[in-house]
Amino acid sequence: MEVQKNTIVSLRYIMKNSRGEVLENIMDTAAAAYLHGSGNILPALETSLEGLQPGQQKSIFIAGENGNGLDGIFYFDVLIDDVRIATEEELRKGKPEKHIATNDCGPGCRC
Repeated sequence: MEVQKNTIVSLRYIMKNSRGEVLENIMDTAAAAYLHGSGNILPALETSLEGLQPGQQKSIFIAGENGNGLDGIFYFDVLIDDVRIATEEELRKGKPEKHIATNDCGPGCRC
């Protein structure tokens, strides 16, 4: 299944600023999940993830977006762990009901 509207996406990422400094790194932790199309992540990031499938990786460049609290240039290295159809309850609430479990969260896993 691919990332598309009304799917629950489980991913890991590294976020860097324009100087290459790591601002956030969840590659070695449990994946984060969100409801795709709900506006819960940066719009440019959400658009860049469309069509990806579990196991795919992508490097994404985002310039600061007005109104989203970003100021500057950011780089994301993203790994899609899982994609599934959202339940009616998740669609109603606008977020995943629970964490998506995966068997392997990567090197140095601390799950």
